[in-house]
Amino acid sequence: MAVSEVGARTSGYHPFVFDSLSFRVGLSNREHVIVRPSRREDPEAEDSDEGNWVYATIEIAAGAFQGTFEAMLQAEEFVQFRDELRPLNDRLSGKATFDTMEGWLRIEVQGDSKGHFHAACEAIDQPGLGNRLTFKIDFDQTELPAIVKGLDAICEAVPVVGAGR
Repeated sequence: MAVSEVGARTSGYHPFVFDSLSFRVGLSNREHVIVRPSRREDPEAEDSDEGNWVYATIEIAAGAFQGTFEAMLQAEEFVQFRDELRPLNDRLSGKATFDTMEGWLRIEVQGDSKGHFHAACEAIDQPGLGNRLTFKIDFDQTELPAIVKGLDAICEAVPVVGAGR
């Protein structure tokens, strides 16, 4: 079993199941969102329509509210969020958004140019008809490298497949 420097690895019993992959926004136990991709829906698919769906566990702590739920995300969503977050570390201002195709999760990070960041978040337990939780997470620039590092590990382990690359 190979382990990367950030602890991402594929499980020895199935090459398409991911252990220890995640990105986390918010270090506080009371305010955070953690996204943990677990496996591709169709690991044999080679086209972008079917091959990029990924099961993920979303863990949320928002004040007195805490919980987890399973979601279906797209590999491209991790790449886009990582690519939007990277420049925020240098500029400290701007916006990066993790916005899932089916609406499971939205994280909009906004920098104030002074090293403070605000993430406006929304989670839905069933797209189109489920319950909706909106919450916020405030953090500073020292957390950005860890978020990007987690996204780098995800993007490496769950690369975009097919024509959509």
